[in-house]
Amino acid sequence: MSVAAFANHNSYAIAAAIVLAVVGFEVVRRRAPWRRLVLFAALAALLTLPPLYVRSGTSIVGSSDAVDRAIAAGRPTLLEVYSDL
Repeated sequence: MSVAAFANHNSYAIAAAIVLAVVGFEVVRRRAPWRRLVLFAALAALLTLPPLYVRSGTSIVGSSDAVDRAIAAGRPTLLEVYSDL
């Protein structure tokens, strides 16, 4: 995997890590009161939760033959192609 492909695949995590590093550095440098620490923890949670929420679920069809059978059966079929990789 090239550096560009790695950065593209992990762009959200990289951006979130940079934001947390900058904000965390400022919180520590300024010896922030507990309220700011709570806000920092909330920011960390806010940046961590979206990737966990938007992951795709398991497929209900396991092969291309199963997709072909579903289409041939005359049922309305939605084909969504997505990869977490």
